[in-house]
Amino acid sequence: MTTNNEHTNAFLIHLSAFTGYFIPLGSILFPLIVWNLKKDESEYVNHHGKEAVNFNLSFLLYYTVLLITLFPILFKTIFQLVSHVEHLEHLNHFDQVQQLFSFGGWFSLFGIVVLIGSLSIFKFIIIIIAAVKAQQGEYFKYPLRINFIK
Repeated sequence: MTTNNEHTNAFLIHLSAFTGYFIPLGSILFPLIVWNLKKDESEYVNHHGKEAVNFNLSFLLYYTVLLITLFPILFKTIFQLVSHVEHLEHLNHFDQVQQLFSFGGWFSLFGIVVLIGSLSIFKFIIIIIAAVKAQQGEYFKYPLRINFIK
C-alpha cells in the first residue's frame, strides 16, 4: 500500500514537466531532479519518475526529428516561392496566386506544424492524466514513450 506522501511525490514529478514551458529542457531536468531525490524512498515514486523522464525524453526525440524534417522543407518552399516571384510578372493575377500557393512544400509544412501542435496538446493532456493517476495511487504507463531508463 502506498502512502499519501508517495502519491504527492509522484504527482509532483509529473507536474514538474510543465517547467519546460518556461525553462528550456525543464520538462526533462525537473522530473529527473525530483525523481533522483525521491527514487530510493519508494518503488512507487521510482516507477512514476522513470515513466515521466522516459516520456519527456521520448517527446524531445520526436520534436527533434520533426524539426529536422521541417527545416529542409521550409527552406525548399521559401526558395521555390522566391524563384516563382521572379517569373510571375508575365502571368495574370489568378495564375500568380496559383503559382505562389501551389501545394507541395506548403502542404508538407502545414502537416508538420499540425503534427507538432497535436503532439503538444497530447503531451499536455497525458501529463495531467498521469499526475492525477499518481495522486490517486495508481501506477501509470505513458503511451508513446521509449524506455531509455529501465
